[in-house]
Amino acid sequence: MSITDNVINIALLGTANREMTSGELPEDLVGILERLKENAVDGEEIFYKGAAAFFAYYRSGLEPLKLKDPVPISEAGPETRPYVGQKAAAILSILLGEKYVNMLLFWYRKAVEREQLIPPEYLPQVLARVFQPGSQTAKRERQLLISLVGNRGRWLLPIMGYATLQEEDDDTWETATHADRKLILSRVRRENPVRGIEMLRAEWKNESAQHRAELLTCLEISLSVSDEDFLDEVRGGDRSSTVRDEALRLLRMIPESRILRLFAETLRKHLHYRRLLGWAVDPIAYSEEFKKLGINEVSSNKGESDSDYILRQMAQFMPLSFWCEFFDCDPETAAQRMRKSPPFSKHIYLTDTILGYKDRDWAYHVLKDERVLQSPDLMQLVPLLSVEQREQLNLSGKVDRNFYISQWFGEDDSEWGERFSQGVLKMIYGMDYCYYDRPTCEALALRLPASMYDYVVALGASRESSASHWEFTVRLQQLLLMKKDIIQAF
Repeated sequence: MSITDNVINIALLGTANREMTSGELPEDLVGILERLKENAVDGEEIFYKGAAAFFAYYRSGLEPLKLKDPVPISEAGPETRPYVGQKAAAILSILLGEKYVNMLLFWYRKAVEREQLIPPEYLPQVLARVFQPGSQTAKRERQLLISLVGNRGRWLLPIMGYATLQEEDDDTWETATHADRKLILSRVRRENPVRGIEMLRAEWKNESAQHRAELLTCLEISLSVSDEDFLDEVRGGDRSSTVRDEALRLLRMIPESRILRLFAETLRKHLHYRRLLGWAVDPIAYSEEFKKLGINEVSSNKGESDSDYILRQMAQFMPLSFWCEFFDCDPETAAQRMRKSPPFSKHIYLTDTILGYKDRDWAYHVLKDERVLQSPDLMQLVPLLSVEQREQLNLSGKVDRNFYISQWFGEDDSEWGERFSQGVLKMIYGMDYCYYDRPTCEALALRLPASMYDYVVALGASRESSASHWEFTVRLQQLLLMKKDIIQAF
C-alpha cells in the first residue's frame, strides 16, 4: 500500500469520518501534525495543512530541519501604487516569453509614465532577466524597474539571491567597476559637471591608461571652458600618449578654449573671403607651438601645399559660431556658404566637425536643401536632427545598397513624424533586398507612428514578390500592432 493512500482515503471519506493520525505520516512530520492540531480551527484545516506538508516532503525527498522554534519570514510591505491592468500584464507575458528587448523597454517606459507596478506573478522572471550575465540591456532595464517592482519586488530580490535595485550614486564611485564608473560619471556630468571633474581627480592616479582615456571620453557630456584647466593638466602631464591625445581632442571641442582661440586668430590673419573673388590664403610657416597643439606639418594630398594643410586642419576644428563671425552673417547663411563654397574645398571635410560638436542646427541647415539620399557623406548627420527637423528632409531618390537604417536611430528613440516615416519606408521598400533582424525591426517600429500600419500593408503589397520584403512586412506589421496594443493598454 502506498504511503499516500491514507491521505487519499481521508480525502474521499471526509474529515468528519476519518482524521489524520501521526501513524499515517513520516516520522519527521509527526511534530508538525501535533502543532497543527493545537492551532487549527477544525479537522478540515488540520487535514489540508497536514496534507500540504506531507506532499511537499514526499515530492522533495528532503527532511525538514529539526528546529526548536519556527523561523519567521518577513512579509512585503503594502503597495501604494496600482498594478498594471490585465491587458498590459498579458502583453508583458508575451514580451518576456518571446524576448522582445526593445518592445519590453517600451512597455517599461509606459508603465513608469503611468506610475503603475508590475504584477507579483511576473516579478521572478522580470528580475531574473536583469541579473542575467551578458545582458546588453540590463542597465537600462534596471533603471526603469527601480520604480516598477514595488515593495513586493524589493522583498523578493534577497530571497532570489540578487542585489538591491538602486540608482548608482556618488557614494559607490570608489568601489564601482570601471563600467559602472563610466555610467556614474556620465550621470554626474549631466547633473553637476564640476563634481564630475572632482571625482576624476580623486581617483585619477589609480586608473590604468586605458581606463583614464575612457573616463575622459565621458567629459564630452556638458563639456565647457570650465573643464579646460583639468584637460590642460592631463595633456601636459599624463604619461600615456593615448590619454594626452584624448585630452587634446576634447580641448579642440571647446569653442572658447585657448587652443581654438589661437586657431581663430591665426585663420583671421591668413584666410580671406571676398564674395566676387572667393577665397585667398596667405602662406603660414610651421612652428613648434603648432606641433604641440596637434597640427601636422606635411600634407599627404597631391596638389595641397603644406601651408594650406596647416590652415585647413585649424579650419576643420572651428565651430559654426566662428564662421558666422567670419562671414558676418546668421548661422543658416554661414552653414550653407561653408557647404557650397568652403575654403580648401578639395580637401576640407566638415561632416566630422559637425558630428564632433553634435551641432544639431548646423546639421539641419546643411541637410534641409539637400537630396539626402544622394549625399552619402551627409546621411550620417541625420541622427543629430530633432523630430521636427527630420520632417523637413528630402528623402527622394534611390538608397545606397550599403545603407543600414540603424544609422539613423541615434541616441533619441522619440517617435518620428509621419512625413519622415513615410520617406524612410519608401526608401526601404525601394531597396533591391531588405533584411533587418528583429532587434532592428523593433527599434524601427518604436520610431514609426502606429498609424503607419496601413501604409506598411500597402507598400508590402507592392513588393509581395520579394521574399525579403515580405518577411520584413510581416515582422513590422506584428511589431506595429504590438506597439499599438501597448499604447492602448496603458
